[in-house]
Amino acid sequence: MFYLVILGTAGSGKSTLTSTLYEWLLDHELTATTVNLDPGVEELPYVPDVDIREFVDVHDVMSKFKLGPNGALIVSIDLLASYINEINMLINDIGSDYVIIDTPGQMEIFAFRDIGPYVISNIARGKTCIIYLTDSFFARSPSQFASVMLLTASTQFRFNKPQINVLSKSDLLSRNDIERTLMWIDDPETLSNAIEEEVRGINRELSLALANLISHLATVSQLIPISSIKNEGIDELYAGMQRILCAGEDYFTE
Repeated sequence: MFYLVILGTAGSGKSTLTSTLYEWLLDHELTATTVNLDPGVEELPYVPDVDIREFVDVHDVMSKFKLGPNGALIVSIDLLASYINEINMLINDIGSDYVIIDTPGQMEIFAFRDIGPYVISNIARGKTCIIYLTDSFFARSPSQFASVMLLTASTQFRFNKPQINVLSKSDLLSRNDIERTLMWIDDPETLSNAIEEEVRGINRELSLALANLISHLATVSQLIPISSIKNEGIDELYAGMQRILCAGEDYFTE
């Protein structure tokens, strides 16, 4: 059983990718279980096999503890820890090849508080791959791109697991924009040059420092453009998953 943890900023397309990846695996005669860990989500583009909302209701938390929406969401996510055994039992009962874990929309509440790494380490106990989504919106500006790449690296350090970095919603970018963004990853000097042309003053110095730090960290060495709507890039994503989970061997489909 392999675990795929979908992470990314709010609106980056985590749930849509969860749905697309689930359907792709089924189409290739693989079995998959979808797990929703967002207690505050109203609608999903898939029907989760395991759903934290069956255990934690944000509206009940708001009423019980007299909290606003954000406070209730934080408490609800903290309550995840109380139901790890139940979640694991449901996952094990299904027994799929892959378990796709869709994480809360407000990533900072989950990833940068202790609860996120704790929950993932106790649910994803087998071979695990983080799939981190960078919204294509941030690829329009080199300085913005540098800042979100630092967020990407920070997420990998927080969870301390192998990570595939994805440029989501790539259908919103032109081919030239995609190629330029990939060049920023392949050749960090081109990112620095683009930053120097874009911004001035302290913002330029900070952005250049970020770009230089990312280059030295070498945690973001590849970015896979994906369009969940057009079903593009999923083959490349699956190949990346196999390199991490199976050392390049595709045990399930050979």
